[in-house]
Amino acid sequence: MKLLRLLPCLSLAALLLLNVPAKAQVVRYRNADSPRLWTVKEVDSLAQLMNERAKLAGIEFHARIKNTITRPDTIIHEYILSGTPTRAAELAHKQKLQTLVGQPLPPFTLTDLRGAKVSSKSLLGKQVVLNLWFTSCGPCIVEMPYLNQIQQDQAQSGVAFLAVTFDSQEKVQAFLKKRPYTFRHLVGAKDYCDQFTTGYPTTFFVDKSGIIRSVQGSLKVKYDRQTHQPTGVDSKEFYEALKLIK
Repeated sequence: MKLLRLLPCLSLAALLLLNVPAKAQVVRYRNADSPRLWTVKEVDSLAQLMNERAKLAGIEFHARIKNTITRPDTIIHEYILSGTPTRAAELAHKQKLQTLVGQPLPPFTLTDLRGAKVSSKSLLGKQVVLNLWFTSCGPCIVEMPYLNQIQQDQAQSGVAFLAVTFDSQEKVQAFLKKRPYTFRHLVGAKDYCDQFTTGYPTTFFVDKSGIIRSVQGSLKVKYDRQTHQPTGVDSKEFYEALKLIK
């Protein structure tokens, strides 16, 4: 009987709870380097400031969401500001690099992560893919999983995949603990990188005679329109360049 008397009260309480207006979730943004929560207006202002500073260098910054955390009262988007070359900068960079096609790859003797010396002379007779990159280069990082996949696909081809950077051995080793990049790494190569470009990434395709047959910028990465996460690449040009050195 007591239970039956309580039922109307419980039903009334449930109805009252249902009629309490729910609070809207607040949307905030957080950078991986800081616990601070930002509004979308603040993130946009930061991107605009960085774009103004990087305009002369031909770099354009965009906020890319890496992860989303949903709480009862807050939605937190974890983001990075990723810098990519503008179309005009990419075109100028590409035109400059095309002058190297048909020329011998400039000679080098560089050091890998194990401390072994690697020379361009030792690579004669091999097909070589040589990628110039550095550890804080956004476009370089984005294309790495796809470069790893291409290298895996070409495992039986005899192509030597090399990654050359001006960063130190210690810096590259620390980076690779967080992000796999399976090319053979040649480090501390500032002078060698500087003679080619200030735009990264840049990839050279070199035939068995040591002649550069193609030079390319970053892979054409496809992004999800809503999350801005990479969903794949258009690797057609990369594979066509591989054919030129076989």
